[in-house]
Amino acid sequence: MGTVQISRLGVFGFFEGLGQEDLAFIAVNCSEMSVASGSLLIQEGQVGKEVYLLEEGSVKVYRGNPESPRKVAVLEAPTIVGELALVDPARIRTSSVLATSDLRLLSVPIRTFLAIVGAFPSVKEKLREVIDARR
Repeated sequence: MGTVQISRLGVFGFFEGLGQEDLAFIAVNCSEMSVASGSLLIQEGQVGKEVYLLEEGSVKVYRGNPESPRKVAVLEAPTIVGELALVDPARIRTSSVLATSDLRLLSVPIRTFLAIVGAFPSVKEKLREVIDARR
């Protein structure tokens, strides 16, 4: 994992108010990813090992059969994707996520993100708001 520039984390509202040292801790635990349009980022039913910070692009979140999916949402950058695996002890993905454009994102291991949430109450509260809004 290479260190991601701290400034790239500033676009994500749930990191608002964190100091440079705190952001540096998060940045060192992120990996950069690119995903081509039309690719499946998350498969419903699989075990989630990371959450994604979507920097560029958009995704379609859906449940059920890919041939006749039940659309849940379209998410645009900047946002978090795969966050519901944080609240499920088994880490089971509740939806599939399809890239509807080329994506640039940061991948954060779930264990690391849980440590971030535990260390920073403001992140935990903002993340709870996101999760509640998407349920």
